[in-house]
Amino acid sequence: MRSLFLFLVFLSVIPVAAAQIPAAAVETFQTPPDPHWSSIATGDVRAAYRLLKDNHPGAASEMHDEAFVHRMNAAYALALQRAAKVDSYQGYLATLAGFATAMGDKHVWSRPTFVVNLPRWPEFLVSKQGDHWVVTDTEPSQSGMKGAALLSCDGEAVAELARKNLGGFRAVWSVGAQQIQSAPWLLVDEGNPFVKRPSSCVFEQAGRQSTVTLHWVRIKRENLLPRLKSAGGAGAAGFGVRQVGDGYWIALQDLVSDKALRVVQAVQQQESSLREARFVVLDLRGNGGGSSVMGREIAKALMGEAVVTARLGSPETDCSSMETYRATPDNLIQLEYVQKQPFVAEGGAEVRDLVADEIRRVRAALAAGHQFSGEPRCMTQPKQSDTPPSEPPSLLHGKLILLTDNACFSSCLAVTDDFRTLGAFHVGQTTDAATHFVDVREQYLPSGYSLFSTLQAVSGYTYQVGPFDPTLTYDGDIADTAALENWITQTVAR
Repeated sequence: MRSLFLFLVFLSVIPVAAAQIPAAAVETFQTPPDPHWSSIATGDVRAAYRLLKDNHPGAASEMHDEAFVHRMNAAYALALQRAAKVDSYQGYLATLAGFATAMGDKHVWSRPTFVVNLPRWPEFLVSKQGDHWVVTDTEPSQSGMKGAALLSCDGEAVAELARKNLGGFRAVWSVGAQQIQSAPWLLVDEGNPFVKRPSSCVFEQAGRQSTVTLHWVRIKRENLLPRLKSAGGAGAAGFGVRQVGDGYWIALQDLVSDKALRVVQAVQQQESSLREARFVVLDLRGNGGGSSVMGREIAKALMGEAVVTARLGSPETDCSSMETYRATPDNLIQLEYVQKQPFVAEGGAEVRDLVADEIRRVRAALAAGHQFSGEPRCMTQPKQSDTPPSEPPSLLHGKLILLTDNACFSSCLAVTDDFRTLGAFHVGQTTDAATHFVDVREQYLPSGYSLFSTLQAVSGYTYQVGPFDPTLTYDGDIADTAALENWITQTVAR
């Protein structure tokens, strides 16, 4: 272990003048195969399995989720098989990543504490655009390839290559948004011993096909990551409330930070102006989630509490808003930690009461020997009425527009669902998807080389939440805010 640590530190301090490094220049610094990594990987895989088995609601016998238990056990068995073959840190990373990905829910992840500082690439990146894999970023020496479509590598169609290499370790392949997000990693080599690095690929450009031999060179991770993010095709809303033409733009890039809380407060302070505007945009680009309560608070400020409750239901009675925790000591500790965070402590009486009530229910369930803090399946029955109740009018006079990109995940999906139900006109890109298991937390694995996550609660949603397809798709660069503002004010808002 000492030799690996010194190796990582040594690489981090080598002075590098250029962004990339020829592979031959660093091959001599590769550590030899080390059988100790097998036992380390096996120990961490077992700990990750226990984390899920002991805390994830899907693994509880009262949930009766046989599909989840089968998937968890199959992922565990595969991870143990891989761990037995591991002889490097890279193999360790791939084993844990594969275990998490096989769970079929991006909320379950493996996060390494050390990363591969000098991955390899062929000096270009590809992006997934519809059904096509297109070269979108290159080094100057490869600039002639920009715009070329990747068809196959080493005789294997690109779709199958991506499904195996990315779907097995980086993405839930049934979710299109995750294919887009992970696509730029297709031709990045981090030393995963369970995938084969392509040697040559076939491209099509201007109606002509050509075979290109890939020359793999090292690149500093810090230089590669921004380019991978850009090639992933998502945007960044930022934070704030601003006037755009005769409408307003609410930028909300997450649902957990102090910046997001200040956006909610700004909406509440400006609710009169927002309600009278010709249109209001809720921009969720880049939003990976947090607390969907923030979205509900914005909706109430825009439309009025009465209409939001009428359309979405009360958080106390509506199944889609209910969360039931798996009652375990570790999940209780996490709830008590969350209770002290600013977005709860400063988030209003409703938020504080929801968290405090859940803590009381978990404590009571633990004392009684129950697996859940409440009924894990929605038991609410719709009230029978001969005459449906009249819905109060919305206080928002203008058009409500919801903007998402492929990064929308977790509680962002719940906010998307809520705003669509409230009548928002959905534009942008299709969202990611998640399951009805919610409230993620992570903890260190025994080795200290990775953290692994689990979910703690189940909501009343159907098993999968999303993906949500927009009514109007934006085909331009979703990261270009100025172009989006022009498109919405000139086209969508009219």
